[in-house]
Amino acid sequence: MRLITGELAPHSGEIRRNEGRIAYLSQRLDLLDLDRTVAENFAAFAPERAEAERMNLLARFLFRGARAHLPAGVLSGGERLRATLACVLCAEPAPHLLLLDEPTNNLDLAGAGQLESALNSYQGAFMVISHDERFLAEIGVNRRLSLADGTLTETGVPEV
Repeated sequence: MRLITGELAPHSGEIRRNEGRIAYLSQRLDLLDLDRTVAENFAAFAPERAEAERMNLLARFLFRGARAHLPAGVLSGGERLRATLACVLCAEPAPHLLLLDEPTNNLDLAGAGQLESALNSYQGAFMVISHDERFLAEIGVNRRLSLADGTLTETGVPEV
């Protein structure tokens, strides 16, 4: 995924990208400034939105009232993922491609359901690395690539 974002250069060959914003959510969930509140982080991603609109959008990600004013550094893993998703999915401009690396690792069942709902309403393309077959089925993965021994192959999508 870091090759796709341009963070890494390929050892050989070339990577061609279309124009458009790419958002990468690593397992570390390191997009947020941990010293800023959820609302402040969100404002940095969507500065053109009115504050009332930003607060309404944060409420959809379960950051209502005082919860929106917590520093990102005190959030649980699931809360941090929800805050990061809110920032990325509601950013201006919105990403054309969303890259997710093991997004369900820090989530309980309710959090995974919220993530599934957010991804199912997302209008762009996404790539996801996950071992969670149920999650992959719920978000409608219709193409699967497998990397083994340095070879990338397309494989079928299993029935769950």
